[in-house]
Amino acid sequence: MDLSLILGTLLRFAHIAGAIVVLGGLFRAQISGFYAVDSYRKWLTAGAVVLVLSGAWQFMLRMQDAPKGWHAGIGIKILLALHVLAISLLLGGEGMEPAKRARLARGAVISGWLVVLVGAFLHNLK
Repeated sequence: MDLSLILGTLLRFAHIAGAIVVLGGLFRAQISGFYAVDSYRKWLTAGAVVLVLSGAWQFMLRMQDAPKGWHAGIGIKILLALHVLAISLLLGGEGMEPAKRARLARGAVISGWLVVLVGAFLHNLK
């Protein structure tokens, strides 16, 4: 078994796990109330760090032989992902009105699902 296959699989797993933590935390906060985010703040931060690191590594690996249209798609995915990460870190802070928190979380959840959709499309792009 090739070491690059193992490393690639572990990095993809870490990326998907980080996305589950961040998007799941935002979804949970939107459904059950934002007081849950306060106890979930460390998980959101850890998930965001894992996403950024594993995403950057996968980005560097894929840049070498990217198919046509991949660069535009990954640019859209990165911008949407930055929106999700920024909102998740903002929601972890204090002193925000509940209506504003709900609106921000709803937008971040929608952007998060779009990131997953664009990522699935780009993964299957040949």
